[in-house]
Amino acid sequence: MKKLLLLLVLILVPISVQAETIRSFVSDITLESDGSFSVSETIVYDFEDEERHGIFRFIPTKHFQESEEWFKERYLEIDNLSVSVDGEETPFERSENVGELEVKIGDPNRTISGEHTYIINYTVEGGLTYYDEGGVDLYWNATGDGWEVPIENALVRVYDIDGIALSEYRCYFGPSGSTEECPSVLGKGAYEFGPVSLGSNEGLTVALSLDPTLVDRLIMKRLSLWSLWLLGALVWFVWLVWFLYRYYVAHKTGASIIAQYKPYEDFKPMYTGLLFDGRIDPHDITAGIIYLAEQGFLKIKHIGRKKFFFIDTDDYEIELRRPYSEVETDFQKQIFTLLFREDATVGSVLVLSELAKDISQQKENFKVVTALKAAAEKDLVAKGFFEHKWNMPLKLALSLLIGLLILLTLTFLVGAEMASPIAIASITFVVSSVILALFYRRRTRKGYEALDYLKGFKLFLSVTDKERFAFHNAPKKSPEQFMEYLPYAIAFGVEKEWAKVFEGITIPTPSWYEDNTGGTFSALYLTNSLGTFSSSVASSGVSSSASSGGGSSGGGAGGGGGGSW
Repeated sequence: MKKLLLLLVLILVPISVQAETIRSFVSDITLESDGSFSVSETIVYDFEDEERHGIFRFIPTKHFQESEEWFKERYLEIDNLSVSVDGEETPFERSENVGELEVKIGDPNRTISGEHTYIINYTVEGGLTYYDEGGVDLYWNATGDGWEVPIENALVRVYDIDGIALSEYRCYFGPSGSTEECPSVLGKGAYEFGPVSLGSNEGLTVALSLDPTLVDRLIMKRLSLWSLWLLGALVWFVWLVWFLYRYYVAHKTGASIIAQYKPYEDFKPMYTGLLFDGRIDPHDITAGIIYLAEQGFLKIKHIGRKKFFFIDTDDYEIELRRPYSEVETDFQKQIFTLLFREDATVGSVLVLSELAKDISQQKENFKVVTALKAAAEKDLVAKGFFEHKWNMPLKLALSLLIGLLILLTLTFLVGAEMASPIAIASITFVVSSVILALFYRRRTRKGYEALDYLKGFKLFLSVTDKERFAFHNAPKKSPEQFMEYLPYAIAFGVEKEWAKVFEGITIPTPSWYEDNTGGTFSALYLTNSLGTFSSSVASSGVSSSASSGGGSSGGGAGGGGGGSW
C-alpha cells in the first residue's frame, strides 16, 4: 500500500529540474545629458541539452513613478533596438502590449541547444527618476526579476561620458523588494555594480544620483488605460464637459499677454510657482532664499569650487544675519528652517555642500518641503489671491446637487431593474462634488488678475535685449533693477535670460553676497551657479531617494525578464 502511494505521489507531483542557465548577464549603460541612456545587454544563455528556438526578453514600458496628471501615466520609449546572436545579426520579433515590450529572438523553423551569446541593444527615453524636490536618479532594474532560470554572474557598468553623475550610488540584488546591497566600484568615468549570482526570479537594480543642473528633464507621458475607460463612460463624459464649460465661463481671461515692467504690487516672488501651476518647485525655494538674503536675513559667500570625484561644483557659505522671529510670513519661515533652526543665533554659519550631505537634516527638510505648499496657500488666501478651500462656488455646487436630485428621482421612476446603476452614478456624483468642495483650489478675480500681470512680467524678464526694443516705454537697464527683479526671474525660471540682458554692465556686489575667491561679481556667473541651491537645499527634502539608500531590488524603471521558447 505504501509503495502504491509513493508511486502515485511521484506521478502526480512534478519534480522541477532546472536544465537551463544564464551563465552571464552584463548590462552596459551609457548616460546622456539629454535625459536618455543607451543599454547593451550581453546574455550568455546555456540551453544545455534542451532543444529551443531561442530566448525572449520582456521589459516593462510603464514607469514606476506616477504622473502629475491623474489621467496620464509615465512610460519608457524604447527605440533603436538591435539583436545579434553569437556575433551575427539575427531576425527578431518586437511586440508591444499594454505596458510591456517583448523581444522574441530565434528562428521558429530551427532549434538550437548548448551555449549561445545574445546581445540586445536599445535606447531608453523617459527612464530616469525625477523627485519633486529636484533630485534625479538613474534607478534602473537592469536584469529584471522575471527570469525563470538562475543567472550565475550578473554585472552592470554605467558610463558617464558627459560627467553628469554625482557621488551617491547604490546597488541592490535578490528577489523583488530586497534591500541587500551588492558590490559597487567607481572608476574613471564609469561605475561598476556587481558581480553577483542570482536565483530564478531574482534581479539586480542600480541607483545613481545625477546632477539636475546638467541633465535635461525628459519625462514621457501618455493617457493611462483606466482613464480611457473612464472617459469612455457617457455619464462621466457629460459631467466632465459640463464642469469644464462652467469652469471656462467662470475663469476665462484675456488671451493676449501685455508686457509689464515691474512686479505685481504686494506679491512675493516665491509665490509665483503656486499661482502659476499649483506647485512649489526648487526655483520657488531658491527665489525665497535670495529674497531672504535681500531682506537682510542671510549673507551668501562664494567659497570656491568643491570637487566630488571628477565633478566640480560651486560651494557657498550662508551666514544668519537676522533672527527667525523677524520673518514675515509662514512660507518664508518654512524656507528659513530649510537652512537654520528656529532658535539659531545671529552669526550662525552653514556650508551648502555639508547641508547636502547631512542625512538627519535631509529628513527634517523633507517635512519642511511638504509643508511649504500649505504655508504658501495660506499666505495667498490671506492676501486674497486664492479662495478658501471651503468657498467652492455655491452656484456650481447647487447646480450639481439639483442634477443629482433629478437623477435620484429617475431611479424610482424607471423601476428596480435600473435602480442600481443609476444609484451608483448618483452616489459617484455626490462624492465628486464633496471632493471638489474640500480640495478644489480656485483663484479669486484678484488672483487671475495677478496671473495675467505676472505672465506679462515674465515676458519682460525673458526676452533678449534686441527684442526689448519692441516694448513701448520699457524702462532703462540699471544695476538696481537687476537685483530687485532677480528673485522673480529665478521663480519664473528665466534668471539666465535676465542676466544676459545685463551682460557687459557693471553691477556692484550686493550687500548680501560676497566672493571669497577674489573673483569679480558677475550677474551671469551668479545666475548660472544658482542651480547649486536647487540641488543642495531644495533637493535635501528628498528623504529616501534610491541612490541614497531608499531603494530596493526590483525597484525603479526597467526590469522584466525573459526565458526560452
